[in-house]
Amino acid sequence: MDIEKIYVEIQGYYESIENFNEGEHLWDSYQQVVAIMLRVSHIRSEIAYMEVIGTASSTEKKFRTMILDPFIDRLHEVATFESRKITAKSIEAQMEK
Repeated sequence: MDIEKIYVEIQGYYESIENFNEGEHLWDSYQQVVAIMLRVSHIRSEIAYMEVIGTASSTEKKFRTMILDPFIDRLHEVATFESRKITAKSIEAQMEK
């Protein structure tokens, strides 16, 4: 597994999250976060599997615990925030009726 290539991919995801713009639909940001979370979770699962079968290097193990795990936690926080924004907008719309 090419950790440097994956790290560059993860950095791109960090930048995209920090620069979210409201899309055409209210849920666009939420969908983007969920898609990124799925991709990063897949990468994490691949490394975890390699650990289980004993083929993961120490660098891969460190990458999972020091980079991927915290990033997945952050993605979860962002997804929760975006979900709350959608809920708040829905409540505002209902109150305006």
